[in-house]
Amino acid sequence: MPQSTDLISSIQDQYVDIIEVYANYFVKLSAKSHSPKNITVAVFKANIENLEKFRIKELKKLNDKDIEKKFNPTSINYISRSLDVPRETIRRNILTLVDNSELIRSDEGLFVSEKWIKKNIDKIISEVIDLIDKSNYLTKKIDRKS
Repeated sequence: MPQSTDLISSIQDQYVDIIEVYANYFVKLSAKSHSPKNITVAVFKANIENLEKFRIKELKKLNDKDIEKKFNPTSINYISRSLDVPRETIRRNILTLVDNSELIRSDEGLFVSEKWIKKNIDKIISEVIDLIDKSNYLTKKIDRKS
């Protein structure tokens, strides 16, 4: 399904809770897996959880210092529990992700990096739009059968 520029702009002007919902379901579907994408999305979900009045389009403007100030930190234990993967496995993977500058590790906790956001946010927005399109399609299909 083609994605209109208007829809993409509209999504980017929304608050991050749309992405939080997407990330929450992604993490639930990713249980028992410790791929780098699953770990970084789980960190991202925790970072943006319950952020009030923060727009999606603002994400790309953040640098690593801003991310540490504005996002919620998370821990290895939280990610381990979220993905239902042993803590030590998550810890080893996080070391690699920090070395690759995908994650930031500070005294407060773990954060996705500016590099990760710039590389992934457009893809996440596209996946959110696809989910909206599929939901609309299913809703119309169900309405026709009613």
